[in-house]
Amino acid sequence: MERGKGIGGLVIFLETYGTTIGVVVLIAVFSILRPHFFPTFDNAISILKEISLLCIIASGLTVAMIMTEFDLSIGTMSSYAGVLAAGFTPYFGTALGLLLVFLIGIGVGLANGVVVAVLGVSGFVTTIGMMALLMGLIQWYSGGHVIHAGIPDSFLQISGGSIGPVPNLVTAMVVALLILWIMLTQTPLGRKMSAIGGNPEAAKVSGISIMKIKIIGFIICSSCATLTGVLFASRTGAGNPVAGEHFLLDSFTVVFIGLVTGRTGQFHIVGTFIGALLMGILLNGFTILNVPYVIQMVTRALVLIAAVAGSGITKRVS
Repeated sequence: MERGKGIGGLVIFLETYGTTIGVVVLIAVFSILRPHFFPTFDNAISILKEISLLCIIASGLTVAMIMTEFDLSIGTMSSYAGVLAAGFTPYFGTALGLLLVFLIGIGVGLANGVVVAVLGVSGFVTTIGMMALLMGLIQWYSGGHVIHAGIPDSFLQISGGSIGPVPNLVTAMVVALLILWIMLTQTPLGRKMSAIGGNPEAAKVSGISIMKIKIIGFIICSSCATLTGVLFASRTGAGNPVAGEHFLLDSFTVVFIGLVTGRTGQFHIVGTFIGALLMGILLNGFTILNVPYVIQMVTRALVLIAAVAGSGITKRVS
């Protein structure tokens, strides 16, 4: 009995502090191995810049997963948004072009939400279908080619500019994370989302409109993916039909790391950020050490498996 309590206590301790300890250990190890490159202000800003887009798209996924839903179309949505942004801004101007892109992104989230919440189709089937639809639309619009002609400087400056030493991408990440953190922790909407994820039947009995809240959640998720795609296109100066493919796996990785960070079996924005930071530090350190890209890809997959397994162990022990 005491042994069981000891194991349970160890699991809870590792869940609460393990990821943070891992971040500290990685910083220490890479700082020792590359003292003139890793522990510098410029490299810290570089890490935050590299994880900024992942944080934004993963924070939207976090909102969906708080309600025990998920969106497999976010990677493709980000690609679609980037292609549309690169195609629209030369013809409509930056402001109107981006407004149209975000309206389309909101429409995609609305469609996902209606099919899931109103029609009762599973999120897996719905978002897989949406992913396939978006892939077709991307190919139709771009012809499978990267779009880069005539993109205005005003669009490129969105990601290319900075406020003092802080790049706009980092500022966008901080603002997005802060807004969603406030929404989820300080507003009735966020509390309703948590209630739906915790006990849907009790939430329904208490008068929460599950359909409405889930639709809002899918819109937020798709909007974050849209913002990610727009910022990526602005950063690279092109709309790439496959630019967002890697965001899907990476988003689930950092969100599940967040599940075993700081709270008992709860998805949350702070955990998602810490998960992204851990991945960013790990990949940045590997790059500085010239670790082959294949090993980096394998490491991402192993971290995801470890995070999912950790969440399962936590649930059984608690």
